[in-house]
Amino acid sequence: MRIKKEMHHIHDKSYKDLFSNKELLVDMIQNFVKSSWIKEITKDNIELVNKSYILSDYEELESDIVYKATIDDREVIFYILLEFQSYVDYSMPIRLFLYMSEIWREVLKNTKQAEVKSKDFRLPAIVPLVLYNGEYKWTVEKKFKNIINKSELFGNNIIDFEYILIDINKYEKEELMELKNLVSAVFLLDQKVDIEEFISRVKDIAIGFNNLTEEQKMMLRHWLRVTLSDELKGKLGEKIEDILIAKKEEVNRMTSNISKTIKETFEKTREEGMEKGIEKARQKDVEIVLKLLTKKFGNLDDVLKKKIEKLDSDKLSCIIENILDIESLQEVIKSI
Repeated sequence: MRIKKEMHHIHDKSYKDLFSNKELLVDMIQNFVKSSWIKEITKDNIELVNKSYILSDYEELESDIVYKATIDDREVIFYILLEFQSYVDYSMPIRLFLYMSEIWREVLKNTKQAEVKSKDFRLPAIVPLVLYNGEYKWTVEKKFKNIINKSELFGNNIIDFEYILIDINKYEKEELMELKNLVSAVFLLDQKVDIEEFISRVKDIAIGFNNLTEEQKMMLRHWLRVTLSDELKGKLGEKIEDILIAKKEEVNRMTSNISKTIKETFEKTREEGMEKGIEKARQKDVEIVLKLLTKKFGNLDDVLKKKIEKLDSDKLSCIIENILDIESLQEVIKSI
């Protein structure tokens, strides 16, 4: 049973909705970015920019979030690229460079020329972050100069930058459990795990993440509602969501019931699959018997055809195995 929807733009939108909340964006930066400047970023000096710089050819493949912060009276821009494709795209650094260039171009366009030409003019710093949730190992170059021919020859004469990668699947479960915040809860539930482990994580979050506010629990429920596969949502969606807002003494019972339902669904699906396989094999044997008898005795009448079509696998196999010894259709009719 698939847990998440495969459509990347659905996933992109769910994360864009989530990290359009600046408190969550600050939480992600402070907990998942290892740089000395993170202490400079707070919810009080950062604000969302309602604009996208994604190229038209990639609007269905990726999404972005833009924030600006003010540090020491200077503007800094955080550009977050949501890279939720089913494969690793090695052209991503090129697009990232184009997006950053477009931001600077827009800054220049909206700044008075006299100011741009002054000695003290500075472009705003742009900090590029890439959020990735793919199951494949991220092997894209992080330094821009590494995708430029002969960059080692020209050294510092080549344009360069390094983006920050937040690879959701690389974090250990224990590491995320220790944080106990909404961002780590989302990462826990977005990692590639089987359905039993997924339900176990929902239970762990419901019991252990005591710092989540009611608003954050609702945000997590909404995220699940958007990203869960239609199959899982149709059977268990509301039950899974309800675990997150249930009383702690009820959580174990609820997850136990869901696990039982999952096992029953799996067994039923497996049995149905076996039955379909058996019937498919029987239908194939029917075709073989009809062809063999027609080839040996000529066209068969409709009555005999219908009888053969209703035979079980054992009788069909018997006819196939003994076709060389059968001397007339009467023998076949008597045997069925």
